[in-house]
Amino acid sequence: MCKITRRFRSFLRDEDGLILAEGLIMIPLMIWALVAMFIYWDVFRTINVTQKAAYGVADLLSRQRNDIPLTFANGLQNVMNFLTPGGHPVKMRITSLECISPSGQGCTATAGTYRLLFSFSPGNRVPALTEPAIQQWKAVRIPILNHLESVFVVETSVEFKSQMKTVLAGLLVGVEDAEFGQFIVTKPRHRRLCLQGTTTCN
Repeated sequence: MCKITRRFRSFLRDEDGLILAEGLIMIPLMIWALVAMFIYWDVFRTINVTQKAAYGVADLLSRQRNDIPLTFANGLQNVMNFLTPGGHPVKMRITSLECISPSGQGCTATAGTYRLLFSFSPGNRVPALTEPAIQQWKAVRIPILNHLESVFVVETSVEFKSQMKTVLAGLLVGVEDAEFGQFIVTKPRHRRLCLQGTTTCN
């Protein structure tokens, strides 16, 4: 009996193969963590690059003095593609509007209306908005505007698709395909932003 007890104690104290056992446990977790970092980095890079590109397009539009030509508006998609190299395809829509509020209260949640100057998507990748559709933005997504004050909105959307589908040791990385968007409200540096060929700015 004592011999069995000694052997059992010796077995408990024996550390041979301990590193191998720990390695078998940790290596899959390390591989999972490495792959997860690449995927998470790709998500944040996509959001960050798209956001900066959208602000760049908005700043470019805010500097326009005259009505923008249709060729210029379509060319903004090339600008967006240039500013998001190697990324996921980005869709864009530009909507210009002005506040109509003769009472002087401005366009709030309960007063005034938005007049749609134009809504345009380069390459028709996104459906254009109608005047009733933009009324829901009042005091929710757009700050309160004064009578005849104008702003324009640059909307972008990018469909993120993970470059690596990874399931290791039954653990999901936790990043699924999703659509990320930006909604940027900008005030023109001049009277308002209009598109050539439309009659709403006359």
